[in-house]
Amino acid sequence: MINRKKSKKRYAKKGIDTQHVFTENNQVFIKNKASYKANPNSEWSPITFKWVSIEKVQDCLVLE
Repeated sequence: MINRKKSKKRYAKKGIDTQHVFTENNQVFIKNKASYKANPNSEWSPITFKWVSIEKVQDCLVLE
């Protein structure tokens, strides 16, 4: 009889990196990672953001 060891493999689970955003008057804001208590006025910062049509995204995809 062959003695086989059972392997207990562990895989690291990597979470999805996300950030809070909101829009106001066609401007996108991103939540700063700094603590709100440290400086409440700098919690949200405007960012440059441009919507792209689905057709343009599909044109950029590489299908094999």
